[in-house]
Amino acid sequence: MASQKSSEELKNRIPKRQRGHERVVILLDAAGKVFARRGYDAATMTEIAAEAHSSIGSLYQFFPTKPLLAEALHVDRLDRLKAGLRDMAEGSTGLSAAECGEAIFDALAAFMETYPEFAALAGRRDIPKERKARSRAELKELIAGVLRRAQPPISADIGLMSGIVLELLRIAAVVASDPDAAEDRRIIGELRLMLRRRLEDAAPQI
Repeated sequence: MASQKSSEELKNRIPKRQRGHERVVILLDAAGKVFARRGYDAATMTEIAAEAHSSIGSLYQFFPTKPLLAEALHVDRLDRLKAGLRDMAEGSTGLSAAECGEAIFDALAAFMETYPEFAALAGRRDIPKERKARSRAELKELIAGVLRRAQPPISADIGLMSGIVLELLRIAAVVASDPDAAEDRRIIGELRLMLRRRLEDAAPQI
């Protein structure tokens, strides 16, 4: 009887957990829309709750503060970006180093179009330093993984090259999120050209 009761309690908890997960997804997506529209500093929890068609109490139940909400959303978006870079590494074999750079830029452009809130999240001043350093190191290694698969592969100064690529991507993300700068697509074009030339120079001559 005790075993049967425990099984029934578990079955009752699973739908609640599922509903809780679905609710968190809705709240995070709503936060993303508000952060993209208003910026991180100007966004309020009240606006986010309204965007999610939720009560402010329900929002605070899952995310007691705006920094905690932003951090959860940022980690989620970072995970998606890293997954995209892993997929790219697997599909980039045979490309030149310059072509790999172009592919990384294209992937970032698609990512920023899907998640325009990312620039606001990445620009926060309250990001935990440990997580920021860890995320940067992970992104650099994923970019290095793409460059190592180039033909011919880049091996010399791979840390430096992946750092340059990451920094150019950061600048491109900021430009893409700036309503004034976004109209001047030449900035992104120049960044792409800079990256292509640098990667061409770094690739071994055969």
